[in-house]
Order: sequence, then structure tokens, then C-alpha cells
Amino acid sequence: MAGTTLMPLDPALSPQQVNRILTITADLLPEEVVAARRARRTRAWVLAVVGVVLLALGGWYLIAEHGTSEANADLEAVTTQQTRLQRQQATYATVVNVQAETQTIARQLNTLLANDLQWADLIKVIRDTGRESGVTVEGIAASLNPTTAQGASAATSASGSLPTTSGAKSIGMITITGTAPDKPSVAKYVDSLGTLTTVANPFVSSVSAKSDANAVQFELSVDITDKALCGRFTTKCKTSGGN
Repeated sequence: MAGTTLMPLDPALSPQQVNRILTITADLLPEEVVAARRARRTRAWVLAVVGVVLLALGGWYLIAEHGTSEANADLEAVTTQQTRLQRQQATYATVVNVQAETQTIARQLNTLLANDLQWADLIKVIRDTGRESGVTVEGIAASLNPTTAQGASAATSASGSLPTTSGAKSIGMITITGTAPDKPSVAKYVDSLGTLTTVANPFVSSVSAKSDANAVQFELSVDITDKALCGRFTTKCKTSGGN
């Protein structure tokens, strides 16, 4: 049996130094292998980037395709609605034409009847005002200024007429005759006429006692203002015809 010879430890070396493994490394791979590995890693990164780009392009294409489909569907719906409306318009073309003609006629009547005057309403206001003042209107004679009767504007027909307290233009005149219990009643009637907008400038031309001496006869005149101009196709008439 062979014996084992133990070498004595160098007293100058510690146990840690004796057991230490030397850190000596050496790269023994050939350069071709290293270059091949590096090329494979680069190729893998390139393929990964290309794959991500392709996925992004695919997603964008799908979104664009979906948006295009929705736009085409909306366009088809609008086109269908337009076709339906065109058919309805063709069906009711006569009605549309009649409505347009009606509007044209209304505008023409509005121009033609710009100086329309409702005599019945105006006379009723004069009589009602007299009754409220205690007088009886027996006669009314009215006339319009020539330019107003021919269709000119009320503003041009008022030249030479007296101004009114309301600033309205005078377009004609009314002569009123009637009876009253006494002169104060006539004065009250004149004051009441002065509050109206359809007439202005009331002026008493005569007041005389009747033969039975229980009443007086009077005659007065008032100007017709442009506030009395109204009609169906122009300014809407007030139901009272007065203020």
C-alpha cells in the first residue's frame, strides 16, 4: 500500500490563501461564433420591431375599414332619405306651388291695401263715444285726402294738415252732426274724441238750441289719422277701433 506524503504547509501562507481559486478567464470561442450570435440577436430585434409595426398597421387598417363602412352606411341612409323626400316633393308639388302662390298674393294684397280703412269700425267708435258722452250722432260725412284715396302713403297725404297730439298723420276728415241735452254734453263728447287715436283735432263748428228748447244741435269735425288704417292683409284692426 502506497503511502501518502503530506507536504508541510508554508508557514508564510494562510489557509484562505492556500484554498483560493485563481480568477483567470479566457474566451476561447472563435470570432465567427461570436459574430453569428450577435447577428442572430440583431435579427431577432429587427423581426420583433417589424412585427410590432405590422400589428399597428393592421389595427389602423381595421379601424379605417370600420370607419369607411360606417360612412358608407350613413351615406346610403341619407341617399335613401333624399330619394324618399324627392318622391314626396313630386307628389305634393301642386300643394307647394299653391302655397307659394298664396304667399305671393298675400304680399301683393298687403301692398295694394296698405291704405285700407274699415269705415264700419270707425263709425261705430264715433257713435259709441257719443252715446257714452250723452249725445246722439245723427249724421256722419267723411272723406279721405286725394292722395290717400289714390293709394299714396299717409305720410305724404298729411302735408298742410294740422298736427295731432299723438303725432299721427291726418289722412282725411269727418263731419259729425247730432243732438245733445246741453252744451256741456257736447264739450264732453269733444273731449272724448280727443282721447282716440283714430281721429284727432275735434273742432265744434256750431251749436244751436232746438225748437223744443230741451236739446241742442251741434256740428263738429275731426281729422282721420293713419292709425285708422288697418285690414286683413295689413295692420290688424283693434276690436275697439279706438285707442
